Amino acid sequence: MKHLFPLFFGAGLLLSGSAAAQDLTNAGAAITVEAGATLFVGAGGFINQAGSSLTNTGTLRVDGALTNQAGGTLNLSTGTVEVRGDFTNAGTLSPGTSPVSFTGTADQLLTSGGASLYQVLLNKTTAGANTLHLAGDLTLTSNLTLTNGLLNTKNGSTISTLRLPHGATLAGEATGRYVLGSLEITRNAVNSGLVDFGHGASLSPGSALGTVAITRTAGLLTDNVSRGVNLASNIYKGIDRIWTVVPTTQPAANAPVQLTLSWLADDDNGMSGFTQARIYGQTANGQPWALHGPETDASGRSITASFGTLNRFTVSNAASPLPVTLLDFTARAEGLAAVRLSWATATELNNAGFTVERSRDARNFAAIGSVAGAGNSTARHDYALLDDRLPAGATLLYYRLRQTDVSGEVSYSPVRSVGLAPLAAGFVVYPTRVASGQAVRYLYTGPAEAGTLEILSVVGQLMGTIALDGRAQGEVPMAGLATGAYFLRYAGPAGRFTTRCVVE
Repeated sequence: MKHLFPLFFGAGLLLSGSAAAQDLTNAGAAITVEAGATLFVGAGGFINQAGSSLTNTGTLRVDGALTNQAGGTLNLSTGTVEVRGDFTNAGTLSPGTSPVSFTGTADQLLTSGGASLYQVLLNKTTAGANTLHLAGDLTLTSNLTLTNGLLNTKNGSTISTLRLPHGATLAGEATGRYVLGSLEITRNAVNSGLVDFGHGASLSPGSALGTVAITRTAGLLTDNVSRGVNLASNIYKGIDRIWTVVPTTQPAANAPVQLTLSWLADDDNGMSGFTQARIYGQTANGQPWALHGPETDASGRSITASFGTLNRFTVSNAASPLPVTLLDFTARAEGLAAVRLSWATATELNNAGFTVERSRDARNFAAIGSVAGAGNSTARHDYALLDDRLPAGATLLYYRLRQTDVSGEVSYSPVRSVGLAPLAAGFVVYPTRVASGQAVRYLYTGPAEAGTLEILSVVGQLMGTIALDGRAQGEVPMAGLATGAYFLRYAGPAGRFTTRCVVE
């Protein structure tokens, strides 16, 4: 590692001219970059260690990572900062009024360590590596300006929030460059007139709302996080933007607020032709979506409606129906140990198929079978699947359909329940007479625990042993057995049961 300056314990280091590009570790010095001076640090980056300080009133450019370690002090003051690697703060950071530019040719990570910044400029021109990620919440007190690239508040599986308080602004959002993830913008004294929050939401209140914070979550393609799903009986999904509006005071009675939502083509979420767009509202995440306002021509990707209560909102195209129009879905017990699932569709759009899922508690579902779809059709199609491998001892089961379209999008049907008559523990086989080499099936009613099945000749000779896993139904292979009568003896946690079968 090269050092641009000799680092003296307790020394003050003053830069008054332009310094050549180097790698730099500050191991205890107080470095000041004066106005008019430039500190250019190479691709190895700059590390400000514990007990060290850097004050910048000039120009600081770091081609590698800029790291302020725990115990270090970084005062951005009135200068300018350009970073081409990651920016990590674990110490004390004073933002001053300095803009921080992110211009690296690879994706970059900003870890503020809880500190705020004054201004962030994003100008990343490398296709495919043009994203600045946030590792933790960040507050910008002045503005965010996007020239090239994306800012994504999601890093790995964690979604942080970028906050622009009252007075801070967002500039430069356009197709291919905008904020993905969670962006909260706050405005004070939203009491009258049109208030544009700057991230695709504006309010025109009919009464005093006080301070209003609107969080836009966008571009993550995540159900009920950035996009609404199952919005209504004939609407499957919304655009890839959800706005959460939190006012100090909800609109007064008979004084609704006019809300305008707009979005970029990047967040159409596969929909097109917004001539019949509508706004949908949700009282809280996880609650049903409710339709608000009439169909509106939102071809310009902007739509307005009036609301008496402010909560969560998204937009969908009323002309974009569910991939499948489901006419009927039933689940009925058939015999003692089977359930028949039947459903019908009126129309299908890019329908790859259905997966039937079963649950014992209506919460944890598992697939039990699949049926191919009709693709594209405006005619009725009827489907059925027999579930003849029921879990032993079950008296109530739940079923649902998972429909998958050709793009991989999924939607779910309503859940159906089936009551099953409780059966006494027992073990039988059917048919009781089979041709040579043909298998027989068994029906077991008892605890869903492992057991053992023995095949015995009529004189008690053991012909074979089969381990069973406790499921309600299965096959017993009879291949290789000579014609004649056999006893099948099952031993398990519910006891021992013997039945008879004849091989002809």
